[in-house]
Amino acid sequence: MTGSRSDSLLPTEFLLTAMAGCGPDDPAVRLTVRQARSVTSRTDRSALSEALLSGPLAEEAPMWLLEAAVAADLGGEEEAHHFGRRSAVAARALGHPSCTPDLRDRTLRRCTPQQLARLGGPGAEERLATAVAEVVRALGAPPPMSPQLLEEEAPAQTMLRQGPLHDVVFEAARDMLPTAPDPGDPEGEDIDDWLDRNRRGHEAWQTMWRQILERHPDRHRNFVEWADGTDAERAIHDQLLGSLPWAVEPELLTELAAADLKRFDFEILLAQGSRMRRDGADEQQVLDRFAGELSSLTEEERNDFRHALGRKSTTLLGMGCRAPVLWVRQAASGTWRHILNPAQAKDGYRQVDWSASATTLAGLATDFAETAVRALPYWEPADRYAAAHPDEVAWVRDMLLHLPVVTEDVKAAVRPIVRQARGWLSGYHHSLQPRYDHRRRLEEILDTVQRILADPPPASGTDRRRTALGAPDEVTVRVLAGTSVETLGEYLDRHVGNDSLVEKALLASAAGAYRSGEDFEDVLRRHSAPDEVLLRLTVALRRYLGGGPTWRESWTRLILAREDTGPSLVRALPAWSALRARGGGYRNAHTLVVSVVRESLGSDQDAWDRFASCPATNSGPAAWLRLGDLLDAAAKGMPWPKPPAGR
Repeated sequence: MTGSRSDSLLPTEFLLTAMAGCGPDDPAVRLTVRQARSVTSRTDRSALSEALLSGPLAEEAPMWLLEAAVAADLGGEEEAHHFGRRSAVAARALGHPSCTPDLRDRTLRRCTPQQLARLGGPGAEERLATAVAEVVRALGAPPPMSPQLLEEEAPAQTMLRQGPLHDVVFEAARDMLPTAPDPGDPEGEDIDDWLDRNRRGHEAWQTMWRQILERHPDRHRNFVEWADGTDAERAIHDQLLGSLPWAVEPELLTELAAADLKRFDFEILLAQGSRMRRDGADEQQVLDRFAGELSSLTEEERNDFRHALGRKSTTLLGMGCRAPVLWVRQAASGTWRHILNPAQAKDGYRQVDWSASATTLAGLATDFAETAVRALPYWEPADRYAAAHPDEVAWVRDMLLHLPVVTEDVKAAVRPIVRQARGWLSGYHHSLQPRYDHRRRLEEILDTVQRILADPPPASGTDRRRTALGAPDEVTVRVLAGTSVETLGEYLDRHVGNDSLVEKALLASAAGAYRSGEDFEDVLRRHSAPDEVLLRLTVALRRYLGGGPTWRESWTRLILAREDTGPSLVRALPAWSALRARGGGYRNAHTLVVSVVRESLGSDQDAWDRFASCPATNSGPAAWLRLGDLLDAAAKGMPWPKPPAGR
């Protein structure tokens, strides 16, 4: 055999094993070097080159080996077996001490952005990472963002979307990202076309930042600090706070939230100035009145304030008068929507895992609610023909749900907002009638607001949405059944001494999710006559509880689990459910039920036979037949009783 034939070469796997841990002069290493030069398989050449460059030839390697490694790795990326290798061999060769700057530069300038990102990954040698960064910075001035750049990305976009990068490569790519969209000169262009073009440009700008921030969760603070005072600052803040808050580390999320709420002060100032203008003051009078406040604003904010004061349109001036309400409304449905409703936050269809704790999120939501309260004095009735939208009142609901205390002043300020929204739903209002889906959302929001006003949520707790249960005389068994044990306990604590509410809570224990005997006893202890109430409710269970077999079974289970349950209470239970209640074992009947049956029927065989044919059923009216009534009829040979009356 001759060494020139590929089928005479030693297996690659053998050589890789044989040279492991050996020095450059080892025979196996020398043989591997020769085979790496002559082997025709690109996969084998890459494997041998990587093993040599990371092992025996890590300090010094021939130029041909470095060139071969680069060619094999980068040239074979389109092959299926190279998918996902991340150019490991080429990166090792180009970062090798023996690699010349000329080879490194020539190679990098031929690379695609994807290849540059893989070569400049977190583990890249410093010399290679520096060279990649220089190539990236030499790509030319970054273009302004446009929708087209979402389809045909700039090189820096592509690199940052690949994943983690070496620090110097990351900084170079970040600095070369597209700049903010260029609004252009509207002169000579249809104003609607100009507005549409700018809108799409800013949407693309926001999308780009979301995509990049999503790929670099460990760089969020770096982006925030880098963007401070630039056109990218607002976009990055909005995306982290409004689109990816679950991925932001808690300390940074708190800082971003505080900075966002601080912007609200400008909205208050704008509303005060706009109202002065509406009341007849000229622009200079307003500027003089608020000279102190304006001095603490940024130049951009002062320009915005002056621009708002110069508005001639009464509609635009009215928007300035309502600026705090507009800001809170947009924030509640936009940048703050996930923080205000963390349990509902989803990334696509996937439920998210929050980096911030529930306590932190609850604190941020409270901060928002306390800021939103300051907008209430600036609410004004909508124009006569304004279109109704759920967002007009959704912010009120979110505010009330997260306020520690709902004062009478807050209630008084909220009621006109609710009244206006109810008018939109009445059908006799001049406004455009809401769409069906908007109407349904409006009704749900207003119902929640009404319940909160009737019974404000507690001052603590993270699941505040479920605590808005309403007034005790209006809340239903079904609503109480849908609450958690903790929420129900808090609600009962706020209405101590209300026996009617306690009775609803007892019935709710059988109408919802599983409640333990301890939970049931905790509710029962709140009633002024616990023994009497259980008998009364059980005797008239069809009227008080209703529902299907599972509700009857749950009530029966809870009653039989009590240590103080006596024969009279057992006799009041639905017969079908009581006879099938389990005792200590899987196939054991409950001893209390058996005892009551034996006590009633004794040794009378005819009575037992009659009882065995009783009309009790699993469903329908006969399912409510009481055990005691059937036992009495069987023992005395009387006609079977009629089912108890329903509601």
